[in-house]
Amino acid sequence: MSPVWSGGVAFSYFPASSVDGQYGMVTISADGTTVTTSDDFNQLQIQYNQVSPPNSPAQGAATTAYPSCPTANSTFVASTTLPPTPNEAACDCLESTLSCVFTPATSNYSAIVGELLDTACSFVGQQGGTCDDIAGNGQTGVYGPISGCDPTIKLSYVMSDFYQLSNRNPQSCSFAGNGTINPSAPSSVASANAAASSCIANPSATFIPSAPASTVGGTNTGASTSTTKGSNGAIRLIGDSNALLGMTAVTLVSIASAVWTLA
Repeated sequence: MSPVWSGGVAFSYFPASSVDGQYGMVTISADGTTVTTSDDFNQLQIQYNQVSPPNSPAQGAATTAYPSCPTANSTFVASTTLPPTPNEAACDCLESTLSCVFTPATSNYSAIVGELLDTACSFVGQQGGTCDDIAGNGQTGVYGPISGCDPTIKLSYVMSDFYQLSNRNPQSCSFAGNGTINPSAPSSVASANAAASSCIANPSATFIPSAPASTVGGTNTGASTSTTKGSNGAIRLIGDSNALLGMTAVTLVSIASAVWTLA
């Protein structure tokens, strides 16, 4: 493995919306049969076709053998322990049980989530608690049970923790007007913990997520072309079928995803 990272990551192939705008290199028709590529897709395709990525094992090889993960060293510090697979249903279930939920006072909430997480974790620490449940460490391979949830759910979790540690003082759920007490949440700490455990029953589980029933695309700007999807439902990004490894550089982001690690 090369110790040098050279290149970039495309964000993202599938259409995705956030408060910051529309992302994605393609738009998928409402009936799911047609993919319209954007200029970003076409430019990335051109760049991919100009390189020759590794081809091991070769496509169609009679015996497929994959290299083993390297051991940790000074240039590869990642743990071989996989993080838990994000489970949206479990995280949504958890959010419904939290006593103090994040209700942003601004539509551009992505700009304040990080700062509020820092503040909430600081308050929890002052009360003798930690934010280990929402944290993940790719170097040690230690992941909290909530580490795979959306940042907004992580924030609600920490806000609820502080609210409980403060004896459910209503002011402790304010967070400058960005928190709201959930009247449907369990009324005791024990009940809240039991409800959370039932939602995140197996926090370290890794599995292959099932595909959504349908995907409806948003609107992209720039030049584009329409293509009917092939048997696998995707457009080839690389012209040479032997160069499919380059596709791994595309990050497929669903929820906001995004990147769900507490700094």
